Amino acid sequence: YEATFCSYRTQLTESCPMHDQCRTSAAAEQQQVQAKVKVAEASRKVQYIAATHIECYLDVLTARPEQQLALLKTCPSLQVSTSQLSVTYHEVPQGAACDVSSVALRPCQEPWLQARYKG
Repeated sequence: YEATFCSYRTQLTESCPMHDQCRTSAAAEQQQVQAKVKVAEASRKVQYIAATHIECYLDVLTARPEQQLALLKTCPSLQVSTSQLSVTYHEVPQGAACDVSSVALRPCQEPWLQARYKG
């Protein structure tokens, strides 16, 4: 029992720092990816607005002559929604603390012996 407990304690206490390091690294990567996505999102929105305006001007060119002037006047003030291109950015979730309190007492320590054998 004591050997198994010590093995478990070693694995747990060594795993906690690795978990924290991995989580920190993943959070930093998430922030980097989000920064790149925000730039791409803004670019796509500008491109979408430009393409919508181009479509408007193409409609002017293909319209009947008597409709062209009226259509042309609408193109500069065309309101283009880009909400469908918006990306939701999530915060890094709160991490769970690595709890090693269950292995704070260990074999051969007097408090452990008291709790396991004499209590």
